[in-house]
Amino acid sequence: MTDLKPILQSRTVWSSVVGLICLFAQVFGVETRLIDQGALVEAILQVVTGAGLVGAIVFRVAATTRLAP
Repeated sequence: MTDLKPILQSRTVWSSVVGLICLFAQVFGVETRLIDQGALVEAILQVVTGAGLVGAIVFRVAATTRLAP
């Protein structure tokens, strides 16, 4: 891991951002007008949050390039 790349090119960073957005949506109770089933929305947010956070871990482990400060 001697190469450097900008932070925005990191899959780990983007995966973490997706996870955080879903987490915030869940915490602040995002409501959709098109879907009446709140449980469905909550379940989708939980799945995407989990996938984003797992992706962040996997991408960081698989990374071959360091991030530039």
